[in-house]
Amino acid sequence: MKNLNFKGRKHAVTATCLLVGMFVLTSAAYANYDDSRGYTSYKDAVKDLAFYQDNFSADGEMSILVDGEKMATIKGALKLDGDDYYIRTVSEASSKKEGSKSESIQVYKDGKAYYYSPDSNSYWKSEGAESLRPDMSDPAVKKGIKFAELFADSMVGDLKNNFVLASKDGDNRTYSVNVSGSQIPEVVNAGISLMFTAANNADRSQSSYVTYESYEKTLAAYYEAQTGKKLADDFYDETNDESNKVLKDFDKKYSDVLKSKGNTGILYVKADGTYDYYKTYAEYEKNVKPSNVATNDIMAMLGTDPYIDSAASTFTLDKDGKLVSDQSEATMTGVDSKGKKHTITMKVAYNISDYGTTKVDTFDTNGKTEQK
Repeated sequence: MKNLNFKGRKHAVTATCLLVGMFVLTSAAYANYDDSRGYTSYKDAVKDLAFYQDNFSADGEMSILVDGEKMATIKGALKLDGDDYYIRTVSEASSKKEGSKSESIQVYKDGKAYYYSPDSNSYWKSEGAESLRPDMSDPAVKKGIKFAELFADSMVGDLKNNFVLASKDGDNRTYSVNVSGSQIPEVVNAGISLMFTAANNADRSQSSYVTYESYEKTLAAYYEAQTGKKLADDFYDETNDESNKVLKDFDKKYSDVLKSKGNTGILYVKADGTYDYYKTYAEYEKNVKPSNVATNDIMAMLGTDPYIDSAASTFTLDKDGKLVSDQSEATMTGVDSKGKKHTITMKVAYNISDYGTTKVDTFDTNGKTEQK
């Protein structure tokens, strides 16, 4: 079962957009002049940061809690200077039994992209890179942004009055919004219900893959059986013929078992290397309780009729209306097929700084191994 985590910039951006969208769809403005501009100012600041600003620094953290237990966290830092950028992400998935952590750094400078893994102290490079900014000259992009903005405005409705001016500090203004489940527009919860119903009723009878109770422990047992040695703590940091061969043979062992079953069904590998085979996903789901929560499990935990229980946000804008900081939290509640109630909470906190003065340093290759 794959751990619930966030890997790579695209996943982080997607998750952040979903959360921001939740607040835009379920919130809005104020009573006096500042308050009455709250929703519009926030929406404009988010749009400006996401699509138009090309020089700033940002750092933040996003986490998911399942029934009050933190299950996944991603911390990130971004420096953007025109086409040049620096991105660092540290993602961590955890459970009561174990956890996993990964870190990556991506640098694009003067037309060259570098992808660096601190775990192995190795990198690879390429000419050119994917732009962080959409092409604002593309008519389809412009129309898409306009549609999303109008859709958000129509969904917000009277909830604009939930935004309030919390404080002023010099030229900075801090706003807060707190929305309870009973205030969420019915159309929003109806849309969520439709999405979860479709996902939970999807046909997974043809699912076929190898999944592990604990990949790390199974690999350690395999390594000892093959070499007569304990798996070293720095095994994952080493890049050599022996480690590559062990990993290749290990993966092939279980993929061959699944292949012998016609590449159908699910092979569940236990920590000691033994395994069970299930012809269908339903059989697997019935017999296996994963040690970590996976995406499909979250969908199933919330059932087919979940709802937004609460949403809150506190954000600060500078004198020019640019985002300085944002702390947001949203909780969704649902009931699984056994009648048990669950809550999923997403938290996001980030700070934006150095508008117009951010510089991206050239990637330092000294002491690092280049992968070709």
